[in-house]
Amino acid sequence: MEQGTVDILDTESDGNSSWNISLQSYSETSIFQQLPSHKSVKRRSKSVISKDKHRSSVRNPTELSTSEYTYNEVDLFVDGKQSLRELPISMAEKKRVREKRTCDSEFLSKWEIWKQSQQKSLRRLQEEVTHAISWLELWKRSLNEIEGRYGTGIQSYFTFLRFLVFLNLSAFLLVGVFVLLPSIYITNMKLIQTDTERLKNISLSAPDCFKYDLYPKGLVSFYEKILDLFSGTGFMEVSWMFYGYYKFGVYEGLNYNLPLAYLMTMIFYFLLCLCWIVKRTVNGFKQESMHESNYNTRQSAKIFALWDFCIKETFMADLKHHGIVNELKIDLAEEAYKKRKAERTTRERAFLYFIRFLLNLFIMIVLTGTFYVIYQATKSSQNFQRKENRIGRFAFITEFFMEYLPSIILTVNNILLPCLFWIIIQYEEYPPNTEINLILIRCTFLRLTNLGMLVFSLWQQVTCSDGKSKKDCETCGYNIHYQCWETKIGQEMYKLFLFDFLAAIGVTYCVELPRKFLADHVTFELPKILQKPHFIIPENVLNIVNGQTIVWVGMFYSPLLPLLNAIKCIITFYMKKHSLYYYCRPARRLFRASSSKIFFQLTLLFGLTLALVPVVGHILTLHPSKACGPFRYYESAWGIVPEVVTRLPQQAQKFLIHIKSEAFLLILITVLCIVLTTCVALVRANRRTITRLKWHLALAGKDKQYLVKKLSTRSQHQRNFHFQDSFSNSTQEINSWT
Repeated sequence: MEQGTVDILDTESDGNSSWNISLQSYSETSIFQQLPSHKSVKRRSKSVISKDKHRSSVRNPTELSTSEYTYNEVDLFVDGKQSLRELPISMAEKKRVREKRTCDSEFLSKWEIWKQSQQKSLRRLQEEVTHAISWLELWKRSLNEIEGRYGTGIQSYFTFLRFLVFLNLSAFLLVGVFVLLPSIYITNMKLIQTDTERLKNISLSAPDCFKYDLYPKGLVSFYEKILDLFSGTGFMEVSWMFYGYYKFGVYEGLNYNLPLAYLMTMIFYFLLCLCWIVKRTVNGFKQESMHESNYNTRQSAKIFALWDFCIKETFMADLKHHGIVNELKIDLAEEAYKKRKAERTTRERAFLYFIRFLLNLFIMIVLTGTFYVIYQATKSSQNFQRKENRIGRFAFITEFFMEYLPSIILTVNNILLPCLFWIIIQYEEYPPNTEINLILIRCTFLRLTNLGMLVFSLWQQVTCSDGKSKKDCETCGYNIHYQCWETKIGQEMYKLFLFDFLAAIGVTYCVELPRKFLADHVTFELPKILQKPHFIIPENVLNIVNGQTIVWVGMFYSPLLPLLNAIKCIITFYMKKHSLYYYCRPARRLFRASSSKIFFQLTLLFGLTLALVPVVGHILTLHPSKACGPFRYYESAWGIVPEVVTRLPQQAQKFLIHIKSEAFLLILITVLCIVLTTCVALVRANRRTITRLKWHLALAGKDKQYLVKKLSTRSQHQRNFHFQDSFSNSTQEINSWT
């Protein structure tokens, strides 16, 4: 048996002390030299020796390959700042490293000893604070319970709900601090408005644009109050809920610019959402980057390392077992699909592409039809709301139906068209994973584009861009029938948000509960549509992303909508948790938490991008309402920014002008190119590191295969030897008896 010892001499930067660590000797048997990784490690060790001669002295270089540690790992042992808990070594080795550090600390100065003790104290304090804050985490116990019962895939949906709660509460805090509280202060203090003369001069130029006839106050029937609550009219319209109630101006003794605060709060919140979502998406990609299709140990990892040890229920354990089997079946199906694809003739491929083209053309025609239906429903609803003196026996039902007609059409489309997509995908002959991803992409596109079509139809009504009512926009710059068109859009988003929430409650207690009751109390076999429903993660995520997109679109016109959405998310959390525990069963197709989180964040990012388009277009181009709102003095909401800039000192104005100049943009572009180049270099370096680590894992797998093969060969040889030995002994006994 041979032994190898490695002594590393590492000189510190100040030259006062040095490290001389002698790692534990590792025994090397003859079989070790036959491992596939032995030659590779030997070549790597020789290259390390040639590069690090100034840092290390090797007593026996020929035996360096026998060491289990590389020089990068030795640096971890040498570094006294590295925590023992993070070192990838055994407990015995950690004890020896700690003793070595204790002995070496005797040669340190008092200042270095004090600095190390302070670093340890700060590290312990940080760990204690982190542990204390973790107890204040929202729904921590519920999330751990869901993870333990149903795995990390379903838990990621509820974690996503918690993220949306914080996202909406941050919006409410911004609006409340910078917009709502100052406006309440102005209303209660009854400050004198100093720009009334300016408002009077503007109103004389177009008096019809300043008429804002609200619903008459006084005695109203009970059903009208209910209708006002659900439609945002009446007493809701004259509340802090909608844009039209924020009548800001210049007040005596108040230097706070409320219109500018309103605009900057919205811009800052959207930037916060963008950065927050991008950060979570990048973190998800970091985890998913390790899962590549060309990784040669993919199947073995699924068989031996895919089990979720957080599951403690027998039913979920069986379900997880079936999930692993299903994933292996999907892999086999993909291999069969690749084989079938390779065997297709040119004629068969052309026919398949023609079928896919026809089906996608049919889908586009159906989506176009749904867009037209949404446009006509929005137009009919808006025309009905302009009419007055609606009297009749069923006036309440008619008004409620017409108020919510666009929301009803959107909900019906979101329910029926995904079922059509599932039928169509069966004839397109895609791989199993591609089918799921394509269905999710189509459903996401359907939901968000339907919402975009609703916003576009409202845009046409306000700007008279349909070509039929251009005369209505000549006086005010927008449709004169919409005296406060921002509030009207806010009411539409409020109704759509409320109907979406009511639809979620209705599906839970009017569809899932009866199906669960039938499944538990009916003895004969039920049709699939009446069986206990599955808790499908992507569909539930699309529902809450659709609701969040509605909030983003309507936040500028209804500033308190994020608060309602935060309350909705909290109610949805407990409602879906109750539904998961008692009404539904987890879907047989389980989702990995990392990939599902990426899908959630990308869908949310797409919704944010879609919501920013109308909001940015309104801020930059559309003329604000002259009868209400904080921007009634300006040609556009962005018009307040140049006015504020002109009031700044000359130095500040010169600085802003310099920022807008071409020279500054050239410098900025150069800096961004340098930063981008650095990021690309880091990405390539990380990719090479990941490739090297995967190569090490592959070598380790080959070593294990070789050892198993040797062990089986040796055991077979021993069995044959024992058999021959026993046969010879029995022969000798027979001969002795004879």
